[in-house]
Amino acid sequence: MKLLIVNWHDWTHPQAGGAEIHLREIVARWSAWGHEVTLLCAGEGGKPREVHLLGARVLRAGHRKTFNWILPAAYRRLSRESFDLVIEDVNKIPLYLPLFAGRPVLGLVHHLFGTVAFLETNPVVASYVWLGERALPAAYRRTPLVAVSNSTREDLIDRGLPPENIEVVYGGIPLPPAGLDGRRAPWPSFVYLGRVKRYKHIELALQAFARILPEIPRARFTIAGYGDHGEGLEREAARLGIERQVSFQGRVDETEKWRLLASSWALLYTSPKEGWGLSSLEAQAAGTPVVASDSPGLRETVVPGRTGFLVPHGDVHALAERMRELAASPELVERLGAEGRAHAARFAWDASARRLLDVCERRLRWRRLEEDLAHASA
Repeated sequence: MKLLIVNWHDWTHPQAGGAEIHLREIVARWSAWGHEVTLLCAGEGGKPREVHLLGARVLRAGHRKTFNWILPAAYRRLSRESFDLVIEDVNKIPLYLPLFAGRPVLGLVHHLFGTVAFLETNPVVASYVWLGERALPAAYRRTPLVAVSNSTREDLIDRGLPPENIEVVYGGIPLPPAGLDGRRAPWPSFVYLGRVKRYKHIELALQAFARILPEIPRARFTIAGYGDHGEGLEREAARLGIERQVSFQGRVDETEKWRLLASSWALLYTSPKEGWGLSSLEAQAAGTPVVASDSPGLRETVVPGRTGFLVPHGDVHALAERMRELAASPELVERLGAEGRAHAARFAWDASARRLLDVCERRLRWRRLEEDLAHASA
């Protein structure tokens, strides 16, 4: 097939996140399997406007702040190419391709902010994001959608989109390198790994860690990832008096990521809403239990009591109790870690890419059937 994917960023952009990791893994496989893939996305700095990455042609237009506004014009310049299917990667602010694409569109939906946007940014920008999502039912009602989790599917249905148009294809996770066994830290160590953003509510993990520290003075907590909320979290750690026991690593490379996950006693993830808990499954793949908020997206990645624990979002006391339980029992950490490895092994990128490709092929067959019926009736 000849496929056009439209997303805000490619996976090399500094603001790339889980949606772009998903995009990278899917595109790499589709290209390797012989499909012709073009990605249209926002430009950045002095990067070239056209480049080939992982076998795909990447076209960059505008930049992060203008991409949704200049997209119709950029898309029209490609309209002479005979793409079999257009895929909109729906994350951040919807791009509304079904309104102007002029050909079949498939929506791949990761995560919608809803009112969570007001936790992350100022009211003006948050209102812009919230209003942008409000038009989803009208713009995408007749568009087939793929959600990356049941939580995202339920969110779409709650917003008024028809259930029969939405199917779920889970994302995959990268395989950890060999030799991670036996790297557990000798003292209770906790980690957060992901975007360092206000809406992730990482301060809840800091507050829980502060509660257990008087009883477990050798405990440590590492926060790894990039984002604009690092200074706020450092101030919170200082306010709690735990700044000496908390390490802020910033962005880490793949080697350090897996080392951190494998050496920790638990990953702490206190976000109120995720499209798909990639970091949660990566921790389990590394043999590390997860203590996470019982929130959309995350609850689909943790098997309570088997690969980790879910706690009510915002309940610092419950979070601290689970951390104490793990800190008191290295045997429990290892048992949950072993089950986590087995659970995470179910999520392979090859299988995810093939299932998503099946959806594309079915959509293309329906399009051809509709065209044949239209010709016959004419």
